[in-house]
Amino acid sequence: PERAQHTIMDRLHRIKGHLDPNPVCKAASSASSTTASGKNVCVIVDGARTPFSKSFGSMMREDAIALGAAAVGGLVNKTKLDPNHVDQLIMGNVVMNSNAPNLAREIVIDLKLPTHIPGTTVSIACLSGLEAIYQGICQIEHGDASTVIAGGSDSLSSGQMSLPANLTLALGKYSMGGGNKKGLYAGLSELFSIAGGPSKWAPKAPAIAERSTGRTMGYHADLMAEINSISRQDQDAFAINSHKKATEARQLIRQEIVAVRSDGKVVDDDDLIRSKVNPDKVAKLKPAFRKEKDHGTVNAASSSALTDGASAVLLMSERKAAALGYPTDVICKAYVKTAVEPFPQLLLAPAVAIPRCLSKAGLTLDDIDIFEIHEAFSAQVLATLKVLESKDFAQKFLGQDEPVGKIPLSKVNLRGGSIAIGHPFAATGGRLVTTAANLLRRTKKRYALLSVCAAGGIGGVMILERRS
Repeated sequence: PERAQHTIMDRLHRIKGHLDPNPVCKAASSASSTTASGKNVCVIVDGARTPFSKSFGSMMREDAIALGAAAVGGLVNKTKLDPNHVDQLIMGNVVMNSNAPNLAREIVIDLKLPTHIPGTTVSIACLSGLEAIYQGICQIEHGDASTVIAGGSDSLSSGQMSLPANLTLALGKYSMGGGNKKGLYAGLSELFSIAGGPSKWAPKAPAIAERSTGRTMGYHADLMAEINSISRQDQDAFAINSHKKATEARQLIRQEIVAVRSDGKVVDDDDLIRSKVNPDKVAKLKPAFRKEKDHGTVNAASSSALTDGASAVLLMSERKAAALGYPTDVICKAYVKTAVEPFPQLLLAPAVAIPRCLSKAGLTLDDIDIFEIHEAFSAQVLATLKVLESKDFAQKFLGQDEPVGKIPLSKVNLRGGSIAIGHPFAATGGRLVTTAANLLRRTKKRYALLSVCAAGGIGGVMILERRS
């Protein structure tokens, strides 16, 4: 690819950087401000993301590295940031490229960012982006950095398909285990004896399924709907409303997007948001994961679509941001990640993390002004809201007598959510942080709570605070 080609002069410049007797080395802690307790303060400056595009659609030619580079480069340009200020780039990634597993470092190289930026890649399923951002916050709070770009990128379109295990073993043994030294006939005989015939060599498409349960996320969302009595009608209505809110907020959403050039065209807008959704057509959709007679209620409309995209968030120490003229009002008040047993309620962990995060922040549900809850499925969001009002859930999962409380739908996903906008796995965390920070600034509200469910029964929750 052209983007991977570097000119001879560029290579010589990089080599010179390695030989420089006085390399750039910044003491990040010197640019950090601290609280009265001695803790450095990290502020959320701004964020940017690529358009979120349906997989195998308008951006299918761009891999996760290219999309990540578009988001990071777009953020640098949007904020007019001198890249020499950046200490770390931390990016989440779920659909990994085995030829370049450290996506973050590849982005640094492709964008020709300063060589000193290591690039760190985080992978914890759909929580990857939010976790990457929190790791960046920790770097600054601990005084190890003063400027961090963090986010996530995924392209299901460019996801690699794995070969059958026996074929992989046979090829490995033949090429690296000495099989090719036994002579052509003996070596190939051994290869076929392990790999089997060519009819068994077809690659396997990636499965959006749990390794531990063997079931898809949609199947588990169906179970959650059944267990918590979430009706098909309520799920459909929630999904339709997600599109309605995203449509109404579209001009504001577009302010967070940076364009991507793909296949000779410029892609500059999300393509999953539907301005008009026919409720009658949605009601006629067949359940996607279980048959109706088996209590199947989750359908294509009430599920987030497979999506390509990337996001990036600029984090700085308060002192550095103030010195460079950036906003210093939004901070991370608390972050908690936890997990539950994957079967049956795979996506319920945020309901456990929410009260823990509130407690860590010294807040209650009533203190939260804005909720940004990742919409993997309508059923998962509605089940989470419902159990937080349940005394039985509080006793079994939280070890307390009283329920957590009620989250009004009027405070949830004010600009729509993943069902309407899309969900490029690791990129969703950056979208949530950017949208929540922008909403806090625009509405002059104080607290926003962000929630993400993830494969493996994992959940993460972050609370942002806008300081007046």
